Amino acid sequence: MKVKLNIDPSLPEEKAEFWLKKMTARFERITKELNSEQDFLWCYLDGDAYEINFSQINAIQIENEKTMICTQNQKYVYRGRLYQVQSVLPNDFIMISRGAIVNYHFIDHLEIINTGNIDALLENGLRVQVSRRRIKDLKERLGL
Repeated sequence: MKVKLNIDPSLPEEKAEFWLKKMTARFERITKELNSEQDFLWCYLDGDAYEINFSQINAIQIENEKTMICTQNQKYVYRGRLYQVQSVLPNDFIMISRGAIVNYHFIDHLEIINTGNIDALLENGLRVQVSRRRIKDLKERLGL
């Protein structure tokens, strides 16, 4: 694959063209990310609303039937379902179980548990279990 970039600040708006032999899942993710204008989520903590940038989010998981947004040192509540969050997230996020999505840039290491399961340990100390059916996707994203 060749990538050619022409940067012209005089253009009235940004534009990207892809000439593909086949639309793959990878290019679908890239296209979705490029078309998205949103780079944050509105989250709540103690009744107050906060704008949390995607780059600050370590993980998103379901706890007590609530969608929790985990940053380096805080947990916020997102008023929506996990699949709704997933639809607006950039390519940096990967679903690792039915109830958890992680930003793979914040994965410190993976730990194999005695039962054969794998846990993802994040830089903020959070431990998230990777479901068996999602291990392959995680390894591909991490280049393992």
